[in-house]
Amino acid sequence: MAYIDHSPKVLSGEMSTMDFICTTIESKLDYALEKNPDTRWIYDLQVATWCSIRDAKKNGKKVIAFGGPVPVDLIYAFGCQPYYLDQLPLSLAPTTAVASKYIDLCERYTNQSMCALDKIELGVLLADEYGITPDAFVYSTVPCDSSRIAYPNMQKIWNVPTFTIDTPFRRDERGLRYLAKQTLEFIEFMEELTGTKLDWDKFKETMEVANKTNELLVKCADLRKHTPCPLPGTLCISNACMSGQAADPAMVDFLEKQLETGQMIIDMGLAACPNGEKYRMMFHQNMLWTDPKTYGYLEREYGAVCIMDALGHFWGNYYENMDDKDDCVRILAKKMMDFPMIHGAAGPVDYYRDRIKYLMDNFNINVSVFFGHIGCKHTWASTKILSEYIFENWGIPTLNLDVDCIDGRYKGPDEIRKSIGEYLENVVRL
Repeated sequence: MAYIDHSPKVLSGEMSTMDFICTTIESKLDYALEKNPDTRWIYDLQVATWCSIRDAKKNGKKVIAFGGPVPVDLIYAFGCQPYYLDQLPLSLAPTTAVASKYIDLCERYTNQSMCALDKIELGVLLADEYGITPDAFVYSTVPCDSSRIAYPNMQKIWNVPTFTIDTPFRRDERGLRYLAKQTLEFIEFMEELTGTKLDWDKFKETMEVANKTNELLVKCADLRKHTPCPLPGTLCISNACMSGQAADPAMVDFLEKQLETGQMIIDMGLAACPNGEKYRMMFHQNMLWTDPKTYGYLEREYGAVCIMDALGHFWGNYYENMDDKDDCVRILAKKMMDFPMIHGAAGPVDYYRDRIKYLMDNFNINVSVFFGHIGCKHTWASTKILSEYIFENWGIPTLNLDVDCIDGRYKGPDEIRKSIGEYLENVVRL
């Protein structure tokens, strides 16, 4: 079965972004089943995620669109379908023509310095091409100025019930209590929206699924500590989205298969780098969503594997006292504080530095790369601090490379690959 390119249909407005993504992923799954059935688990999760959103209303579920860290587990507990908006630009980014359509449309109304991730989310709405209208919209005040511009405007255009979470800058005890209070208010919001009280037994089921995904994701991350690394860098992209799907049983299946595959590769004495591993890279900014194939290229050509990305690394927060409402609400608040990307991009640089220290100390990293997404200007402010911190403590120089992780027109794959290759060959000393 040949892969069918549906981008002309979405470019002309004939097809919504929802149908485009679902059709594209289903086509990739069919191709995988024909050519390499053992890889189907990678695509099963994507199909389950997007088709669940597309078919939610047909299946009698309300769709809750959300951006930033929100109490997603509660959305599942109320029998609703969450739609993590950041997954939209991440899914469109590899198709530059489609992504640029919505970026350019948004730029007619907003400043060009706005993050392309938010430009796509707002641009698709301006074009009225989501393919689905959410029943409610929930968003946080983090991680950046771009989202704080995009989300309120999206709220006005959608004109649906909206709940905003004010995430505190510091993550101390006072901040945790502040978030917990808002979580209780969110429960009231969901009860009014759905017309039902929170069923605690149903929430327990949701918490058990979330605990399982947390446990599995930590185990998958621990596998990447192994030298050589058994899992390819591209899986870090899917894993980083777990925070929006932690209570989804499909994520359990995906992570179980990932863990099984990684352990099997270790047992067979194989690795992600087919010709031998030389470089163990840490990317301490956003992933290269415009061209995921770059990860495989670096693994083949240089023996360089992305072990972990600092903004996507995940701390496991578990529900331990499921009969204690206050404790469960506290865990929900803690999970929002530790939401991937937020822990490094929306607070004092200390949190970012501490995450990097953990990775450097535990993952046998020997290459440091800062993929400086031009939309994340607030994280660029920390570049010098983090680069010097890594060099002073581990003697590793950092490649600071400016990219647009969403808009592939800014810098193409060849230029990015060349920059990384020259750095590995001429700067890194092993």
